Amino acid sequence: MVSCPQCQTEVSEADAECPKCGILFSKWKERESNVASGNLSKYTTLANATSSEFNWAILVIVAIAVAGLFYFLAQNAKEAMKDI
Repeated sequence: MVSCPQCQTEVSEADAECPKCGILFSKWKERESNVASGNLSKYTTLANATSSEFNWAILVIVAIAVAGLFYFLAQNAKEAMKDI
């Protein structure tokens, strides 16, 4: 038995993935091998692309939230004016 590197669950050495967190041990070993040898180009390119896409996603979500807030406030103002 060995411990899962992600969630520390005891798993059999024959298991291909952790039954608790789902990590694929072959991918984990490949990544650890690349990190140990200094081959990080695959991971830095992915991280840079992901952070740029992440920034755009956050911007879109914030814009939709602000537009929704203004819409909600405008609808409430219309309802308040009807009562006057």
